[in-house]
Amino acid sequence: MFDFMLLGFKTELHPNNKQKTLLAKHAGVARHAWNWGLWLTRNILNSLFQ
Repeated sequence: MFDFMLLGFKTELHPNNKQKTLLAKHAGVARHAWNWGLWLTRNILNSLFQ
């Protein structure tokens, strides 16, 4: 039925110390944003279904 192939690519990073620090900071910000969004969603759903 379908005639296609899925391809995947792997990428390896070799960051220096400054880049490692920046990557860690960005991961922290992303985690904070995710947790805030999760908290907000749970509060909205709890207020709707209680």
